[in-house]
Amino acid sequence: MGLDTRSEIVIELTPKKLLALSLLMLVGVGAFYSYVIALYAFIAPSQDLSLRFNSVGTFDTGNNMKPTFARGETVRVKVSFEMATSYYTVPPTYYYYYNTGGSYRLIYTVVDSAGEPVHFASVTGMINDGQVKTDFSDYVVLPAGAPGVYTIYAYLWTDWLPGGDVLAPNAGTATFTVT
Repeated sequence: MGLDTRSEIVIELTPKKLLALSLLMLVGVGAFYSYVIALYAFIAPSQDLSLRFNSVGTFDTGNNMKPTFARGETVRVKVSFEMATSYYTVPPTYYYYYNTGGSYRLIYTVVDSAGEPVHFASVTGMINDGQVKTDFSDYVVLPAGAPGVYTIYAYLWTDWLPGGDVLAPNAGTATFTVT
């Protein structure tokens, strides 16, 4: 082939070929869009989440705030949490799976001063967009319980993914003293 030899490729798009090409591109774009949406279904819950704790505190059975308890007394752990009403972050991320509310599992764990769990409870319920909920769990400090500082951890989980997934970004925590 010399420098003066030129070749040309001509592609003739008939209406049939143009329609087939358009349909093929449409199927490809739809498949890619479905793939991206399916990925977001599993990564969106682990980022800036819609439920948050307002407060975690300890009360006696008369609902009076109390930070110190004796052995044999009942500790009432009261938790307040809410579902956010807006879902904007920077850069924008969409959390369309949580914007209408849904079911939750509130989990309470009480840990003694040695780091050993001494109480575990859970409650399930439903929450809607913008709603504030308050729930409680009673724990009786057993006579054999050692004096010291106890820590309460409250978690919000769901069971819509296999094994559940965290709904609140951090655990709600509080402490109380046993004398």
